[in-house]
Amino acid sequence: MCTAVAYVLFFEILRTSGAGNVSLVTLIVPVNATLLGTLVLGEPLLARHIVGIAAVALGLALIDGRLPRRLFPARF
Repeated sequence: MCTAVAYVLFFEILRTSGAGNVSLVTLIVPVNATLLGTLVLGEPLLARHIVGIAAVALGLALIDGRLPRRLFPARF
């Protein structure tokens, strides 16, 4: 049942946001794994993990396009 709901949500997001935005979700998987490892398994959160999470967040913000449009409205 959960998988069926996930597929319905996935295809709804695909319909409304497009394939580019749907594919961005795959970049969040390593961030979730790192945070869950820290919270659930008690693994240490090192500086390199935080840098990686920040890099993914910055990459998502740039790929999405909303941040560059706000910062440089004349170019986009």
